Amino acid sequence: MIAKILTFSRNLWTLLIPYWRSEERWVSGALLGGVLALNIGEVYWSVVYNDWQRLFYNSFQDVDYAEFIHQLIRYFILGVIYLLMRTYEIYFRQIVELRWRRWLSKRYAGCWLKDQAYYRLRFAVIGADNPDQRIAEDLRDFPIQTIEIVFGFIYTMGSLGAFAAILWNMSNLVTFGGIQIPGFILWVVLFYSIVGTWINHQIGKPLIAFDREQQQYEADYRFALVRLRENAEEIAASRGEEQEQQNLSRCFGKIASNWFNIIHRVKRLGYFHFGYSKVTDIVPYLVIAPLFFTGAIQLGEMMQTKNAFGKVAGSFSWFVYRYESLAKWKATIDRLIGFQQALQEAAAALSPGLTRQAVTADDIHLEEFSLYQPDDTAILQNIALQFPPRSRTLVTGPSGCGKTTFFRAINGLWPFCCGTIKLPVGTRMLYLPQRTYLPIGALRQAVTYPEPAEVYSNEFVSQTLADCGLSRLCSRLDEECQWDQQLSAGEQQRLAFVRALLIKPQWLFLDEATSALDELSEARLYRLLMDRLPDTAIISIAHKSSLMQFHDHRLDFSKIGDGFSICAKK
Repeated sequence: MIAKILTFSRNLWTLLIPYWRSEERWVSGALLGGVLALNIGEVYWSVVYNDWQRLFYNSFQDVDYAEFIHQLIRYFILGVIYLLMRTYEIYFRQIVELRWRRWLSKRYAGCWLKDQAYYRLRFAVIGADNPDQRIAEDLRDFPIQTIEIVFGFIYTMGSLGAFAAILWNMSNLVTFGGIQIPGFILWVVLFYSIVGTWINHQIGKPLIAFDREQQQYEADYRFALVRLRENAEEIAASRGEEQEQQNLSRCFGKIASNWFNIIHRVKRLGYFHFGYSKVTDIVPYLVIAPLFFTGAIQLGEMMQTKNAFGKVAGSFSWFVYRYESLAKWKATIDRLIGFQQALQEAAAALSPGLTRQAVTADDIHLEEFSLYQPDDTAILQNIALQFPPRSRTLVTGPSGCGKTTFFRAINGLWPFCCGTIKLPVGTRMLYLPQRTYLPIGALRQAVTYPEPAEVYSNEFVSQTLADCGLSRLCSRLDEECQWDQQLSAGEQQRLAFVRALLIKPQWLFLDEATSALDELSEARLYRLLMDRLPDTAIISIAHKSSLMQFHDHRLDFSKIGDGFSICAKK
């Protein structure tokens, strides 16, 4: 148990300290200072209200109508004060929560995008399922849960100190056979709360794991729905509705099964909480009612003690009533720590055996280069290659031999390789995969991606679209929609060539970038590359022999033993 508490504390500190050492700490710290002041004010207000109860109920016993009216006026004044304090406390807290979430989102999204970590996470040993959920939901929940729990605890401890003093003083009136037990009522509350907290923990501790699993299952279900929407055409064409329904039912079945576990556990907690609260209502009367009936205290003192008993019991039992919130908070922290560790592992997976050097030479050199699968199966071993500037190289070989992986390694994406890659200083490389990525937004942003849209004039973009056979899109440059759902596979590949013609990279890698096009369209696009990009080195992966006419070098992946070798051909 102690080890788990220490681990949790270290994880919480790891998540807390970056923000509270950042430039945001001054404004957020001042706002939380205001929340703390209001929190303390609410504790003081509770003490004043507790004393108000004593005076209010005594006015009934004394049949004092004037005092009764006076206490009613005080009640409304106290109500207005509490309303203002509570409103501004919530307001300040929400501002801090927003600022904190904004900072966390920027930081984690930056780490996720840095050095292609979002891509490398697939190779991480530490699981980081659904990183979108970590950034969108867990980073939303963490500030809210942390502030609520921390300041709830501070308020609880303040109330405990204030009302424990009241109970201690009232305990002086309680005797057993003429013997006075100092703080008797306070010890009763303490014992009662310890027992309640232990029982509550035994009932509720499985909720931590259940909440963590529920978040994962919910995210998996959402991902399955998104995948269905994104691949609607293929699913509809293949009449895969029944299979998709089975998949969705399987995903939701995990949600429902785990949800039932949560429901049953929460039901048991509900039984206990209801019984515990009702017993809390009656226990103080059992202790102090004899004092009232013997005339030792008035009705107001009895009601004041009863209220103080409830406050102290509630403070001692804070863990009981906050158990479900604490379980969700811990689950959120565990998921964020797991995500952070996965990001660190992805950052460490930057091909430690590979050296990437920026050199003044104009060509790309591979020296003693070896390429592996994630299971350490060799694809290429100790090869030496050179790609001259302005060259045209076609890479061929059987499917699955590692051609795409070879491209990924050159572009710095594949971590399982070693050797040396020498790249020209300041060179611009562009990689066109078989499936073109189109960001959601205006068409001009999708066309110029990853460059800003304003870099290129409307005339230049429109003319290039027309040259690549996409003239129908020239009038839709400012239209916003999900373009990967609007354009055919062939149109998306044409749009990728538009990008290449706009960006004009020094090195252009095409990974079956014309697989969805007919040979005439393919030839037209390659001629455009030859004419418009004479200073660009083009390296293409293709299975079509018709593309050889646009290249002056050929690299062929040949099977040797369990791996492959590269044979250079003219």
